[in-house]
Amino acid sequence: MADLIADYVVVGGGLAGCVIASRLSQNGKEVILLEAGPDPTGNPATEFFLSGLALQGGELDYAYPSDPVPTTANRVHHLSAGKALGGGTVINFGGWLRGDAADYDEWAEVAGDKRWGYDGLKPWFVKSEHFYDSSANPQEHGSDGPMYITSISAAEGGQRKYPLRETVKSAWAELGVHQNMDRKNGASVGLNEMHENCNQHGMRQPSNIVYPLNQVKVFTDAPVHRVSFNDTKATGVELVDGRKAVARMEVIVSAGAYQTPKILMLSGIGPAADLAKHGIPLVCESPYVGQNLHDHYAIHLAFRVRDPSLGYAFGSAGFQNPALLKGLPWDWIANQPLPGEILSKHQHETKPVWEKRNVFEVLTAYVVPGIPGIPIDGTHIATSTMLLLPTSRGTVTIRSSSPEDLPRVQPNYLSTQLDRDSLVHAARTTVKVLMATENLKPIVEGESPPVKEGLKGLTPLTVDTSDEVILERLQRTGEQHQHSGGTAAMGRVVDGEGKVLGVTGLRIADASIIPVPLGGHPQATLYAMAEQLASMTLGDS
Repeated sequence: MADLIADYVVVGGGLAGCVIASRLSQNGKEVILLEAGPDPTGNPATEFFLSGLALQGGELDYAYPSDPVPTTANRVHHLSAGKALGGGTVINFGGWLRGDAADYDEWAEVAGDKRWGYDGLKPWFVKSEHFYDSSANPQEHGSDGPMYITSISAAEGGQRKYPLRETVKSAWAELGVHQNMDRKNGASVGLNEMHENCNQHGMRQPSNIVYPLNQVKVFTDAPVHRVSFNDTKATGVELVDGRKAVARMEVIVSAGAYQTPKILMLSGIGPAADLAKHGIPLVCESPYVGQNLHDHYAIHLAFRVRDPSLGYAFGSAGFQNPALLKGLPWDWIANQPLPGEILSKHQHETKPVWEKRNVFEVLTAYVVPGIPGIPIDGTHIATSTMLLLPTSRGTVTIRSSSPEDLPRVQPNYLSTQLDRDSLVHAARTTVKVLMATENLKPIVEGESPPVKEGLKGLTPLTVDTSDEVILERLQRTGEQHQHSGGTAAMGRVVDGEGKVLGVTGLRIADASIIPVPLGGHPQATLYAMAEQLASMTLGDS
């Protein structure tokens, strides 16, 4: 039992938990890291992003079942979250893309703390990165951070250029969407090249490897039941198996947007009525715990190519260059605002600056990412059309006082008219680019609807498809992109340094504290966030 005493006890060995445990230990602090899942070292599927497609829904993925969602055809969604040391960084697809500067500035405004605005976060983005381009602005990108970052076209010695790269770029230009080369002042509108956090050999870089844990007492297969308190001071945690870990200084919960609110509520921090219903003694009433769940809802579309032998997509005999297989086959992401007619219709639901905000993204991929009934044989390319700034909000709560029960999640996707109108417009834009531009019309024959039981009656989307039919497709086939957050929101549940309001000795460090949706792909933001929180924690020690 002596091994379970340290300065800091970190609950959750995912992205942020590993960063914080590593940084604290590097500064002479004794740290215990408790991870509910296994150590995935040696699992060959975790080594590369493309092989990681097989990890979705497997033993390293919680795949939480949601409650049926009325606004998505009453479907149960399976919510991916890494269940392993390294967390989501073991099963994600490696996308490294910051949000727009305006996204972070809204976070700072809501939290009342400018350290979370773009300028406040920029030093921490820089600290986390070893950026591939040594000529990049050192105020924007780091050259000696732990995480190697590359653009797709620069990877593999410049050999990873996909056959349709220039064609897709030109197709977007036909719609007035041009390449954003330098993201000046953090602006990401336009066509952005995807970046990845693969190493120089094209391999995945999990957080537990990149941020060394050799000085941390790491316990895997060690799920936590609750935080222990002396009055309102956190003193440690109790594990599901009954063991206890004592924190001399702080408990830091980094269990993710679904597990963190569950642990808080099981510990007596949350809505008083919910805790009383389950017989949990109240330590501190915090009504916003588990509220404000946000995520990126998206639709994947498959587009049939006219001549698969030309090697445009993974699975084709012509798609054989080994460099093309070192990561997920993708390259461009178009970030776009909404048109004026949608904004004017929803002027009471949007903010004055929304005409410049990126509300959706469209990603082009040269492999079909698990669309039911669509073969991965080179006959199709695919898109992901994702809502970046949803106004719908969901909830996470507990089913009982038992730590064995999964959290209860109601994500409420597409529950606002603005979200529905936004994603219908985004999907229509996607179809237009792929099927109605001079560049892609000769290559793309049409859209292929998914095929599986329960999806009868779907018709191929075209540029003339009605809004009602597009919305039905979104509701019946759309899915979240595993970018959840907000359930222990800064300004409501925690302060600007992640400290839980109403108690002492307890800090939250994961996506649950991010109070508003952000554009981009979240791991770039989460590494910067964790770096800043680690510094704040050390500043208090």
